[in-house]
Amino acid sequence: MNHYEQTMLAYHTKHGLFETGERLVIGVSGGIDSMVLLHFLSKKRHQLGVHLTAVHIDHMLRGEQSAQDRRFVEQHCQLWEVPCESFAVPIPAILAENGGNTQSVCREERYRIFEQVMEKTESTVLITAHHADDQLETILMEGMRGSLRNGAFGMRIKRPFGGGMLVRPQLAVTKREIAQYAELDKVPYREDPSNASDAYTRNRIRKTIVPAMAQENPRASLHFSELAEQINEDAAFLQQLAVQTLKELLLSGQELLISAESFRSHPSALQKRMVLLLLNYLYDDKRVLITSHLAEQVRELLQSSSGTVFLHLPQNYMMIRQYDQVFFEKSKEFLQRQQVDIGYVWSPPVLGSRYRVVPVGEEPEAENAVFWYFHSEETDFTLRGREPGDRILLAGMNQAKKLARLMIDEKIPSQQRDNWPIIVAGTNRVLLVPGLRTAACLSRTKRSEDNRVLVEQCIDYAK
Repeated sequence: MNHYEQTMLAYHTKHGLFETGERLVIGVSGGIDSMVLLHFLSKKRHQLGVHLTAVHIDHMLRGEQSAQDRRFVEQHCQLWEVPCESFAVPIPAILAENGGNTQSVCREERYRIFEQVMEKTESTVLITAHHADDQLETILMEGMRGSLRNGAFGMRIKRPFGGGMLVRPQLAVTKREIAQYAELDKVPYREDPSNASDAYTRNRIRKTIVPAMAQENPRASLHFSELAEQINEDAAFLQQLAVQTLKELLLSGQELLISAESFRSHPSALQKRMVLLLLNYLYDDKRVLITSHLAEQVRELLQSSSGTVFLHLPQNYMMIRQYDQVFFEKSKEFLQRQQVDIGYVWSPPVLGSRYRVVPVGEEPEAENAVFWYFHSEETDFTLRGREPGDRILLAGMNQAKKLARLMIDEKIPSQQRDNWPIIVAGTNRVLLVPGLRTAACLSRTKRSEDNRVLVEQCIDYAK
């Protein structure tokens, strides 16, 4: 038995990754990571007592090359006697219709199909091929952007998914160990050229930072994977305690009404987790990036019980502390089909802020203001309600996204979408959808070509 096999079996025994008799679905792209994992599990399935189904998804992004990937996976599943479900998903057509980030859309479609296959095959476990180097990359990315998600440190070994669990058995091994197994057992695989592209943050980390760390210590990825495991075990205990504590703190049976004084009586470690729970309850799986800055803003508001204070949150939610009682609600301020010229003149308040556009160099002195710099040949700037056909070009996109699709993605109720305010340059160049997204042309940093500034001033509700 080789090193990879010994490590994987020991990891399975230690963590009880799946039970004898369980049905597993494994995502297989055709790359080295998933092909090695498929080969190992198919080879050990009788020893482990599990049933396997492979799933391959052709995103149709690379024409004949991705179609060849699909045939490659199907052929080797047949050779290794593993049932295979393969799908072709027209990602280019989906992007053309709805816009969005290519990687995010691919991931959403992938996991949607994984869940469908799990239901169809009555499987309880989804297996993915993430390994220790992937874990290190994830930890570095999350640290750089300050995202907290659900409070986990990196990727968890096991987490709930669909009606079962998502399991990552290869977090026990490095990319190098996977490559050694592939060479030893002559496991075939295909290369995805997108993995070499410097357009993606993860690829840049993979090609520069991770190798530098490996030079310092070849086991760096494994050490970080073990660190994540230890931190997440401790975090799981604290999370369970935080859930129970928050349940006791919620007032009058209302889901999001809490006493600030009672909240402050608990240790900081529990306070931070309870804040994340409150925000996760509030957004309920909506696509909201919960940053450390946002969580700390909420926690700071809970550190006092004097006066009435408002805190504006993403997706038009508001946190309100009236003396000791704290609650959350959806803002009711919407622009009612009016058009307001905001060149030099402040707009009326919408969603807790007001707006105006001025030339660069004429920025007003305004508290609680954010300055968005951009270049514009247009001289008219308007705050108005959304109209059919409006689109916005977002950062990282090659074409503009329909605001109707953006509203759906952001889970805006249908009755609120038509009157949602937007800021446009000229007739229809959308600069900002307040409370939701900014256009790619806006920058918080002034550039040499910029000649206009969109000023966004948060209305101070504190009393």
